[in-house]
Formats: sequence, C-alpha cells, structure tokens
Amino acid sequence: MDSRLRCPVAQIDLAALRHNARVARRYAGKRQILAAVKADAYGHGMIPVARALADLVDGMIVATVGEGEALRKAGITQRIMVLQGFSDLAEASRCARAMLEPVIHDLSQVAILDTGSTGLPLTIWLKFDSGMHRLGLSPGELSVALSRLKGIEGVRKPFQLMTHFARADERDHNYTAEQIAQFNLVLQSHRQLIGQTSLANSAGTLGWPQAGGDCVRPGIMLYGGNPFVDGRAADFDLKPVMHLRTRLIAVRRLNAGDPVGYGGSWVAPEDMPVGVAAIGYGDGYPRHAPSGTPVAVNGQRARLVGRVSMDLIMIDLRGIQAAVGDPVELWGDQVHADEVAQVSGTIAYELFCAVSGRVHRQYFQK
Repeated sequence: MDSRLRCPVAQIDLAALRHNARVARRYAGKRQILAAVKADAYGHGMIPVARALADLVDGMIVATVGEGEALRKAGITQRIMVLQGFSDLAEASRCARAMLEPVIHDLSQVAILDTGSTGLPLTIWLKFDSGMHRLGLSPGELSVALSRLKGIEGVRKPFQLMTHFARADERDHNYTAEQIAQFNLVLQSHRQLIGQTSLANSAGTLGWPQAGGDCVRPGIMLYGGNPFVDGRAADFDLKPVMHLRTRLIAVRRLNAGDPVGYGGSWVAPEDMPVGVAAIGYGDGYPRHAPSGTPVAVNGQRARLVGRVSMDLIMIDLRGIQAAVGDPVELWGDQVHADEVAQVSGTIAYELFCAVSGRVHRQYFQK
C-alpha cells in the first residue's frame, strides 16, 4: 500500500478562526475578549491559534501555569488568565514573573499568598461560585478572601471577579439568569474592591447579553462549534476551523449478509461496495461513533458502517463515486463536527480535543 494513503490530517483554517473572532467581537460589544486557548486550543494548536488571534482579542485563557508560560515563550504579549491558578508559592511566583493572571478559587490559595512574596506584583482573579458548584468561592468565602487579600502586599488592587455558567447552553432555562443575579449581588456587596468582571463563556456571549461584565471568554465558538444544545453554529455566522480528513485505502465488494468489522455489528443488506478509510480511534476519531454517522467521500455525503477500529473505518459507498486514494472528510465544511458529536453522544469540544498527535496539523488561510 502506498504510504501516502496513511495520511489523516487536521487542516486548520486560520481565516475561519479569525472570522469567528470577529463574530465574537460583534457580540462582545465594548467588552474585552479573552480567547480560550487551553487544551492546545481545543486540539487546534495553541501557539499558531494564539498568534492568529493576537491582533483580534485582548487576551488569552489557559488552564495551567505551564500553558501560560508556553504562550509567553512564543511571543504572546496580551494578558493571560490561568483558570486553575497556582498550587504553591513557587507557581504563584512563576505567574508574577510571566505576568500571568491566576484565578483564585479556594481559600487555600489565599493562604499560600500569605506565606511569602511572589517577587513581582501579581494580578489575580477571584472566582465566585454562582451555581456551577465545581470550583469557586461561596459568598462567605469570597468575603474572607477579600478581607485577607487586602492586607497582602504584592497583590494588585483592585481584584478581578469572575464566575462560570453551568447551563448557558440551554437558552430557555432560567438558571443562567439566576447565576447572573447571584453574581451581581456579591458584586454590589464588594464593589469598592473589585476591578474588572467576567461572566460569559461562548454560550453566554452569544445568548445572554444581559450577563454584562467587562470581559467575555469565548472558546468553542472561536473554533466553529455550536455552544448550544439546539440550533447550528451557522445560525451565528460561525465557520468550521478544523477539517479532519483522510483517504480511502481500499474499496471492497461485499455480498448480502456479510458482517462488517469487529463483532459483526453491521451486516450488508445487499451486494454493495464498502470503502475503508485510514483513520480510527488511535487518531482520535470517536470509537463510539455508530453506523450511520455522516462522512463525506469526494464531497458526497456517505455514512459509517460497522465499529470504528484503531486505524480504520468502513464507509457505505452505495450511490457514491469513489476509488482508492479519494479524499474522505470526517468533519469540516461538508460534515459539521456538531453532527458527528450528536450521533456519537458527545460534544464537539471532545472531538476536537481528542484528535491525537499522530494526526498532522496543517495551517492555512483561504
């Protein structure tokens, strides 16, 4: 077999990424944009994505101190929020040296800052738990944190305050409005100590303009994913950024009754052609994608049959003009990642993040 056929590739459209950032800017209005590039920019490549966005956004968001330091080494000069904050004084000092803005979500982090100096001034965000109940300070803990932080030298004042929405993807649910109300209540109680505020993720940015705040934190929308449980990304003029593609390495003629793949979970209903494409769960394609999951062969919509293997998938080629070497799109322009996610019982976030390191990334601008 020609080794060139074993070529799964994730083609990253930086022009589409920048387009989506401009969409975020329209919805953000006068608010600043902090772009979520954590988890290797949702599998798209943190450094090239951050560089492509640098002139369109006001800052970046990462999960860890190491991710923030990597951005600094790559020349990113905008502000950088670190969602998981620091776990000891050494990490807090690294944040100060790299001018990162760690999030304090637990009183133990306040105690760490009280044990010694970070060397350079440190800008922090306080995370208020308005209803996510994952990370964050309760109203009482927030009061304690603010009281203690006022007396700690080297921590910049005023402090920044943020929260995270739990159900903003459900546009008809009132829970987000309740979270906004809870946030505004604690903000009013501590307004004199609070500088900038941030509430809205992608869903909050697009669907909850009443959330307000000084900064929005778009993530999945930048990569062309739909942040809501209903509708389509295209409804908000969002374009797909990742195009996951491979090629057919074989076309088989099956007889009626032939089982396909591991476990024989799908059986050919008639004499028919089946294509074999060079991609599988070893590349990050979801193993649990069922028969019927959409793919595109030569620009023609087709469907998956049988179980996904580590390196291969099988495709129903009835009515499809196809031959060995022809291109197969798993998601991108012809098949949206949200479609694949829905039938696979997951979300586009997971699909993007799961694309493995053996899939080559190619960056382009149309």
